[in-house]
Amino acid sequence: IGEREVISLADGRLENFRSQWVKACLDFDTFKADDVVNQAFAQASVESVCFEILQNGLHEIGKLWYQDTATVQQEHFATALALRRLEALISATPYPTRSETVLVGCPTGEWHTFPMVLLTLLLRRKGLNVVYLGANIPLEQLDQTSDHIRPVLTVLAAQQLSTVSSLRSAAVLLQKTGMPLAYGGL
Repeated sequence: IGEREVISLADGRLENFRSQWVKACLDFDTFKADDVVNQAFAQASVESVCFEILQNGLHEIGKLWYQDTATVQQEHFATALALRRLEALISATPYPTRSETVLVGCPTGEWHTFPMVLLTLLLRRKGLNVVYLGANIPLEQLDQTSDHIRPVLTVLAAQQLSTVSSLRSAAVLLQKTGMPLAYGGL
C-alpha cells in the first residue's frame, strides 16, 4: 500500500478538501475521493463535511456538466460516491430517541435523491425516526402509506421543473388527509 497524500488546511477551511474531492470524482478515483472525505471527517463535523464537500462538490460538478466540461458519467459517479457515504452514516446512527416519525422522499418523476438522503441523515442525527421512501414515489398510494406510518411531517422535494407538478399533486392529496407536508427543492 502506497503512502497517503495528506491534504492540509492551512486556512482552516473545507474548500481545499472540496476541490480535491471534485478533482478525484472527475478523475473517477474512488480511493482518492474517499481518502479526502475521511481526512475531512477527522477535522470537521459530519454536517460541515456533508454540506461543504459533498453537497457543494456535487453542485460544482453539476455546473461543470451544465457548462459541458464534465460528463454525465462523472456527475453520476460523484453522486454515487456521495450517496454511498451518506447511507453509511445513516446506517451508523443510533436508534431514534424521539417518538416522532418523519416521512421523506421524492415525488413522481424525481430521481435526484441526494438532498433527501442528506435530510434523512440530519433528522436521524437529531434522534427522529425517519422513513425514507426514495425517488419517484407514485402518488396512488401515498395517502395510504402516510396513514399507515402516521408521520408528524412528510417532506418531499423536487429538483426539476418537470417534477414540480407531481409535488403539487402530492401536496393536494396529503392536504385532504390532514397530514402536514413540507416541500422544497430547486
